[in-house]
Amino acid sequence: MTILSNINRLLMLMLIAESKTMTPCDGMINECDYMSHRPALESDAAEIMSNLRSLSVESLCGSVKLSLPMVRKLQQMIYEFPNKASGSKAMNAFMGVVFKAFSYQTLGEASRVRTNGRVRIISSLYGWLKPDDIIKSYRFDFTTPLAPDGKTFSSYWRDSVTKLLLKEIEKQDCHDVLNLLPGDAARCIDWKVINSRVKVWKADFKEVHPGAVMRTPNAGRLKTLRGRLLRQIINEDIMSPEQLVSIIGDGYIGPDSIDVSGNILFHSIADN
Repeated sequence: MTILSNINRLLMLMLIAESKTMTPCDGMINECDYMSHRPALESDAAEIMSNLRSLSVESLCGSVKLSLPMVRKLQQMIYEFPNKASGSKAMNAFMGVVFKAFSYQTLGEASRVRTNGRVRIISSLYGWLKPDDIIKSYRFDFTTPLAPDGKTFSSYWRDSVTKLLLKEIEKQDCHDVLNLLPGDAARCIDWKVINSRVKVWKADFKEVHPGAVMRTPNAGRLKTLRGRLLRQIINEDIMSPEQLVSIIGDGYIGPDSIDVSGNILFHSIADN
């Protein structure tokens, strides 16, 4: 492929969700770095955290699905949020199964650049994140009703995240979006609006069991496969859904073909 044709290739934007498990995000950050890597909706996140400062541990316990010790940690995170002298880049901050399987820290420089350009993270607190945005630690989920007016985070972010996704699609001239989101994170986006602008694809995984029985992998396995697929797409510079046909990955194989339904079915051999 010539250099010119590479320039004219259209990007496939990929969406993943935050993980509940995070690092402390306590690395030292200078003001210049923070301002150049500030999340797009950080001011909204700051307002949310500011509103929560008045809540007692008991009040927080009534709204979040966390143990009492974890709620106390969450309260500390709320009070620490305004301190922008410490933090972490988003892709290094999340430590869940998808992120471990993706293993951003072990990617080469070119793959890291591609990640920053093509991957976006949907967040319960921040709404929309680039991989190199600098963030603070938090512990919410998308169904938590602690957004303004008692809304859940998925409901609160729907308009803003949809607009930012549309803006990214226009900026990068994308024709395809690969949805690697779980259901609760996907509710942060108005898919009817997005589908009117681009083709949305969803990666689906099925395990092959003895007797040719097909089953959906358990939650942990499904997250691992999503992370591995994302890593392969980035490392191999895969730019379109058509390039996923018949690919062989770490624990899965791609479909023989893709159709207009938007679902791309990958087969995985079940663990014994």
